[in-house]
Amino acid sequence: MNTKESLDAILNPKSVAVIGASSDPMKWGYMLLNAIKVGGFEGQIYPINVRAAEINDILGYPVYASVRDVPGPIDSAVIVVPARFVPGVFDDMVAKGVKGAVVITSGFSETGEEGAKAIAEVKEKAAGKLRFVGPNCMGVTSSQAKYSALMVPFLAEKGEVAFISQSGGYGLQLYLRANALGVGINKFVSSGNETDLKGWEYCEYLADDPTTKVICMYIEGLKEGRKWYEAVKEITKKKPLVAIKVGVTEAGSKAAASHTGSIAGSDKVYDAAFKQAGVVRAGDAAEMFDYVKGLLYCNLPNGNNIGIVSNSGGVAVETADRLIQNDLKVPTLSEAAQEQIKKVIPAFGNPKNPVDLTANLDMNGFLNAPDIVLKQPEIDGLVTIGLGTAIVKTMFPDVDQESLTGLLDMINTQLVNTYQKYGKPVIVIDPAADVEPESAKILESKRIPVYTTPARAADVMGVLYRRKLYLDKVNA
Repeated sequence: MNTKESLDAILNPKSVAVIGASSDPMKWGYMLLNAIKVGGFEGQIYPINVRAAEINDILGYPVYASVRDVPGPIDSAVIVVPARFVPGVFDDMVAKGVKGAVVITSGFSETGEEGAKAIAEVKEKAAGKLRFVGPNCMGVTSSQAKYSALMVPFLAEKGEVAFISQSGGYGLQLYLRANALGVGINKFVSSGNETDLKGWEYCEYLADDPTTKVICMYIEGLKEGRKWYEAVKEITKKKPLVAIKVGVTEAGSKAAASHTGSIAGSDKVYDAAFKQAGVVRAGDAAEMFDYVKGLLYCNLPNGNNIGIVSNSGGVAVETADRLIQNDLKVPTLSEAAQEQIKKVIPAFGNPKNPVDLTANLDMNGFLNAPDIVLKQPEIDGLVTIGLGTAIVKTMFPDVDQESLTGLLDMINTQLVNTYQKYGKPVIVIDPAADVEPESAKILESKRIPVYTTPARAADVMGVLYRRKLYLDKVNA
């Protein structure tokens, strides 16, 4: 069976068997079955437990002793039985014609020689018949299929990002947190040991998935580094790929090997391979989702000349420094542009770039200066300070919440129209967005990314520019 057919069955199944289903709410077999049910999966669900004659029913579904006993076809199976039973389960799945599987069970390559022999047996039984995720993983989700095969009953409603994580527990936490960070994940794969399906195969599949616009990965190590590199350098021509690579120290490498059986390898080699293949490397999860959001929401800049509009000199200077550290430029605006800006900012403001509106309550400059800067042909993008919820509350302390929301909406709608008018990337800094998020949510609902610090905003602009350079190079 080919990879696409198996991954279609794994991520968009019409029928699912939970092998090792349990009536005990504290066990994986119950939690997975419950998550699939609560997620709203509309296909057939088959709990499998060898004690079916005693249990009969779990969560309202009839229980079967084996997949061989299920009356209908089974697209995918989720396996949570102990490791010693997994080879026999694969015999049953092959006999039944199951198309794909997710092996949650641990205790294989990461535990030593005996475990490695057991999973080799499993792989041999599956060869040519079905492909599988794992083992030693946390499961998969697909918003499109309303399918959440995880230990927790959570499913992102929608999204344009796919996330592949070798780390199970941490990957799951990041999946749960992604929505709060403004990133909707439509497909999540906890890939585990990657004994069968490898990271590059997921990427190839997702490169052709019309619902996925950006791919992100959490990598501990690559078992087929050359294949991954060759595949990914083609994928990044189609879609951005953002990756975290851990195990960069000797201690971290040893931890990766004991965790998922991964070989971490030289970090310098990974870094060079990522750059050559057009992979955007993030240092941690916060950076990864920052970059993903920017790549998802923003057009790429045509060049490296960036405008800054700020109501704080300190923010402007910090932003300029960080942009320059990202190989971007902050050019002085033309005399004609400066004359236009002078008409909308206080006399003691700075019209040159960075444009300093100064800390005043006059909305004229705040609403009009970005438009003047963006329409300059020499400017390729803009980083600007946002009028955050906290600031508006301070400016209008007697305004009730409903009116405040209306005011924020009116201001941000006018700004969004300006930001989107020229097709250039615009990134907003709102230092209080994490504690007073209402204003930021309005902007991000219109696909204007908001970050809490100048450094984060400038780094994302740097990622956008480097993505532009990479595409120019490979498409030349």
